Amino acid sequence: MNRRDAIARVAALMGTTLSAPTLLAVMEGCNSAATKETAALSFTPDTLALIGEIAETIIPKTGTPGAKEAGVADFIKLMLTDCYTDDDRQAFFEGLKDVDDKSQKAYSKSFVSLAANERNEVFKQVEKDALDERTKRDEEAKKEKERPKQGLDKEISEEKSESPKPKSPIFYFTMKDLTLLGYFTSEVGATQALAYVAIPGRYDGCVDLKPGQKAWVI
Repeated sequence: MNRRDAIARVAALMGTTLSAPTLLAVMEGCNSAATKETAALSFTPDTLALIGEIAETIIPKTGTPGAKEAGVADFIKLMLTDCYTDDDRQAFFEGLKDVDDKSQKAYSKSFVSLAANERNEVFKQVEKDALDERTKRDEEAKKEKERPKQGLDKEISEEKSESPKPKSPIFYFTMKDLTLLGYFTSEVGATQALAYVAIPGRYDGCVDLKPGQKAWVI
């Protein structure tokens, strides 16, 4: 089984915890060669360094290797280049800029220059903003669905045009999803963060885990 198959399987197993764009990107396949080549040019060394530090904030090194040792930044670059739309990539890059803007506002330093505890505080704010924005969008969608449609199209359009464009929550969910996928499908994540048996033998569909026991690699 190659890594692409492994990623698809892990994505299926993690379905309830992954966002829709990530599941769609993994399951639907790849972009054209020309699209990949153009998209890859957007990932400068500084961009990859920032992605790596954010990923390490999500999965830091403890008793097991962190996201940087697992090469998660390169995995995220590969996925965004190969599988995501131009709009989703643009939203992701805007999210990276927002992370650095928050870092500068809070600590007058770029995210990669922050101490670990400072990075945690910045990313907590990114998470809060994303969750608040998603809740707001869900509520607005529900209200529009419940509104009588006749005679209100113009009013709805005017309300939308007058409202300032909010930050997209896509970045946070994409970053978190791809960090988890990249880490747990890497050799480091699968063999050290999870319980791994190269030749497992028979399949046991339901196995009790002891408190503190690692989950098994699928």
